[in-house]
Amino acid sequence: MTATTPDHNPAPAPSPPPSDPDLDPASLTALRAPAVRRLLALRAERRLTRAHVRTTAQCLNVSERTVWRWLAEATAIPETAARPGARRTVRFEITAEIRVLLAYWHGNASAVHRELVARARAAADTEPPKDTGTQTGTSTSIDPGLSQPAACLPGGAPPAAVPLLDPVPSLPTFLRALRRDVTAGERAGYRHGPEAARALDVFAKRPRAWRNHVWEADHVQAPLRVEADGDLVPPYVTWFIDCATKAITGLAVTPGTPTRASVLAALRSAVLRTDPYGPVGGLPEHVRFDRGRDFLSRTVTAALTALDADITVLPPYSPHLKGSIENLNHCVSRMLFTALPGYTPKKPLRRPDRRPETAPPMSFEAFTEHVLAWAQWWNTEHQPAELHGATPLEAWQADPTPLNDVPAADVWTFTL
Repeated sequence: MTATTPDHNPAPAPSPPPSDPDLDPASLTALRAPAVRRLLALRAERRLTRAHVRTTAQCLNVSERTVWRWLAEATAIPETAARPGARRTVRFEITAEIRVLLAYWHGNASAVHRELVARARAAADTEPPKDTGTQTGTSTSIDPGLSQPAACLPGGAPPAAVPLLDPVPSLPTFLRALRRDVTAGERAGYRHGPEAARALDVFAKRPRAWRNHVWEADHVQAPLRVEADGDLVPPYVTWFIDCATKAITGLAVTPGTPTRASVLAALRSAVLRTDPYGPVGGLPEHVRFDRGRDFLSRTVTAALTALDADITVLPPYSPHLKGSIENLNHCVSRMLFTALPGYTPKKPLRRPDRRPETAPPMSFEAFTEHVLAWAQWWNTEHQPAELHGATPLEAWQADPTPLNDVPAADVWTFTL
């Protein structure tokens, strides 16, 4: 729609170059209705010019064509002047019936759309629609007595499971709704099964409890080698973390493969709060760990039972069930191990680095000092996002939960 300039009006002055609006999007949307009403009033008085439309478009941060479209819609349907540019059609959404079709077709969206089109054509050929006021994008019940689709599609869902859409959306609209309403994990699950969905979906977080309510324990191998007694061995770190405050309660560093002695040494440093272990520690209520043989040994089980701690042994291949300690393993690898001499990434580079090493391997004692210093930094200076600006030590000290301490002589038997 265009507007003509009356002959008695002077030519409009050139408008200044457009600039970014100073108002927020909500304010710009609220100003659309008053602007359209003013332009309609100018049109009724035969004083509307292109300069008015151009100025309005610049103020509302839209194009002139958009303003002309709002005026045309308000002229044809006066109710639209109250909300110019608002969506007035029902948006197509992925329903439960369409999800069933996606499962039948293993996530093939184009095949699902073809079957929806074939179902609508078969219904149109069998019986004309009786209700013309059917809401757009909704599905109706299926009559098993209806005839088969005209085009026989190989595979897919049975005819009774195909919903009848009136009208069937276009393929771009269907794909856009699929990307909006179906998560990436769900799409991967339709194609490759639940294991693929598990790799993409976000697992639910456990509610935050109180200090010493739940601990998690694990080993982590440093991707480097240290010198211990004249041999180059990979060091391991065994530690416990408090899930509520993210504080490292205790740890033990081992040259080579850890054993039950490493777990007991880390447990001793986690339980005791006297120097040099404190102030974080005490007796935990629950302890979670995986199915490692050292954690499942009789000695470790007897030690935790004597400390009156409930043991939760997680199922195999489920690291997501002990996310606090797994996140700690990931952080120490990214923050500490990568900066130490002799670091070797687990995934080799496409082109191997043939440059000579600039520093000799670290000693086991030096590596232990680095790990202890990093654990001290983690507890006293690092601010995890879940603690909202507090350090693990500050979160620990701010928790009023009473602590249960144990004398050092009572745990001497279980620490070899």
